[in-house]
Amino acid sequence: MHIDWSALAQVALTSLLFGVGLVVLFAVGITAWSRRAIAVEAKKGSAPADTAVAGLCFAACLAAIAYGLYLIIPQFH
Repeated sequence: MHIDWSALAQVALTSLLFGVGLVVLFAVGITAWSRRAIAVEAKKGSAPADTAVAGLCFAACLAAIAYGLYLIIPQFH
């Protein structure tokens, strides 16, 4: 049995980067949503930039999840 260590390292590194990246992206979305809520409570406006950042982060997370499901489930191909 032969193990291609280079390919295994590439898969492990890619999984780590995308796993951590998705968590960081979600955390940025939560932070932006929280800043928006604080601005609304302080009556400083609706903070459209924070709303846009949160929406983009959450949309990117949903897209990554949908793409992962597409890759895993063979009926979607």
